[in-house]
Amino acid sequence: MGFEQILTEVQGRVGVITLNRPEKLNAMTAQMRREMREQIEAWNRDDSVGAIVITGAGRGFCSGADISGFERALQAGQPVDRAREPSWVELVRRSKPIICAINGVAVGVGVTFTLPCDIRVASDQARFSLRFPRIGLTPELASTHYLVQLVGLGHALELMLTGKFIGAAEALRIGLVNHVYPADRLLTEAIALGQEVADNPTWHVLEIKRLIHAHYLERDIDRVLAAEEEVFRQAQASDAHREAIAAFREKREPRFHRG
Repeated sequence: MGFEQILTEVQGRVGVITLNRPEKLNAMTAQMRREMREQIEAWNRDDSVGAIVITGAGRGFCSGADISGFERALQAGQPVDRAREPSWVELVRRSKPIICAINGVAVGVGVTFTLPCDIRVASDQARFSLRFPRIGLTPELASTHYLVQLVGLGHALELMLTGKFIGAAEALRIGLVNHVYPADRLLTEAIALGQEVADNPTWHVLEIKRLIHAHYLERDIDRVLAAEEEVFRQAQASDAHREAIAAFREKREPRFHRG
């Protein structure tokens, strides 16, 4: 695909998307959102890719929405209408696992678009801010749901009500990211993590994602157990399970993907 605002590559079974407006600290535009969605959809259809990493070019991850879009909307007297776009949250929830490798500053949508993704890792140089009230706006992309689930009510309220910056160490402490790495190792570590995921059988990985998203707020444990049991029965009949049993008997690593 001929993209202008992202770069793409595949390493092993991991697809890598790099937000590529370094001169603007990768400020998000409608075109960048569209290009990301198109590439993720393409890799979701590609059996050779099992996981996706998103990172940023240059010293920023994503400095928020490109302010020029808001300026044009104000001048035209019409708000930016993202409701007409396909849902980012819905895409992420059904996608192959997505790891965000946050290499630098992440502000506003540069934080919120990562929250429904599966794993977040950060460079030790990363900084985070939910700046919405500082620019007269309010949070979006279901971030008032996901942020609370990740960091807890108190931390979520503090971050969103103040709009302050926090560093990578604080983001790790409160659970906003899973790991912090030296800047020169971030992408390597993120791809290695993606490869660990991608080596697993795709159907099983997607079913695990679906079950977690369906159940992490479910209070009826019997309902959770029933859903898990149904998927477990299907997994027992899968080729991947047969391969795992054979590999165990033969004292080797299972080969879930050929070629």
